[in-house]
Amino acid sequence: MNTAMPLGYRIVGPCSRERKVVQYDRAFAAYAACDDLAQIDSEGFLSPFQYDNEILTRRIDAAGTLDVRGFDGGCWSRFIWFDIDREGDIDSATQDARRLAMMLVERYRIDESELLLFFSGSKGFHIGLPTSLFGAEPSIEFGSVVRKLAEGLTASGRVVIDPSVYGKVQPLRAPNSRHGKTGRHKRILTFDELMHRKPTSIVTASAEPLEFDLPTEPDIDQRAVDDWHAAVAAMKRKAEAVKVIAADRSELNRSTLEFIQDGADQGDRHRLLYSAAANLAEFGCPLRLAHALLTEAALDSGLTPTDVRRAIDNALSKGGAV
Repeated sequence: MNTAMPLGYRIVGPCSRERKVVQYDRAFAAYAACDDLAQIDSEGFLSPFQYDNEILTRRIDAAGTLDVRGFDGGCWSRFIWFDIDREGDIDSATQDARRLAMMLVERYRIDESELLLFFSGSKGFHIGLPTSLFGAEPSIEFGSVVRKLAEGLTASGRVVIDPSVYGKVQPLRAPNSRHGKTGRHKRILTFDELMHRKPTSIVTASAEPLEFDLPTEPDIDQRAVDDWHAAVAAMKRKAEAVKVIAADRSELNRSTLEFIQDGADQGDRHRLLYSAAANLAEFGCPLRLAHALLTEAALDSGLTPTDVRRAIDNALSKGGAV
């Protein structure tokens, strides 16, 4: 158990249900062991990260129900998760998962068994890369650095991932839990199974859960450390850019600054993204900088990568920025 960040939350049923505080490692182990307490025949979700006692300030009742909206405390995770979804195309999802898994093994010189590989129970795969490679410590920025790192790795491997899993409190489907729509389980795979088993066979096998043990944690790797530091530096550059823009509130709308910092709720997210991009365009913001400032917040708000790119490009083109 991680003693600095031991807590997380659990959802039993659809992800719209209440979040209950748990000892994260114990909850994850229960799902891995198909323990009766995990209720794996129901949908189940765990928090994407682990937290310290600050998360307890979000309790709203004696039963440990949490209201995590807007939570921005420190966090940490034993794994960096990559979520590969391809609606209606399990063959493409399998090819991308194979390519990413092979790239991670080769880049960080880890044993194949040290990755956690799952069929999600629906339309893709979840891949867990141990953070012990990076020597990463808990922090408020941990989730943002993980996202920057993951996006860089997958871009180099030409693999598209779902970035919503890097939201600090975005639910992540629990191992062995049953998918509410397909009735299939999020099932563990060996590296060899992912590489050589037919996609249809992988899907068929997920009708049943499968117990598994957590892999051993690999030692720290210098290339991984360098990649982590590069992601941290990229995050700092973005933060500095935000500070420069925020320094002149007479030019930028308050809603633009708020969107960059906090994103937007579902009903307003597309309108506010376009408005923020158009506001940046009014002052000659370069297209690349506009994407850097707005994309993460827009994706965290639930917009798709295609919608985000289109909205920013359209707003900037009409504003005359190049």
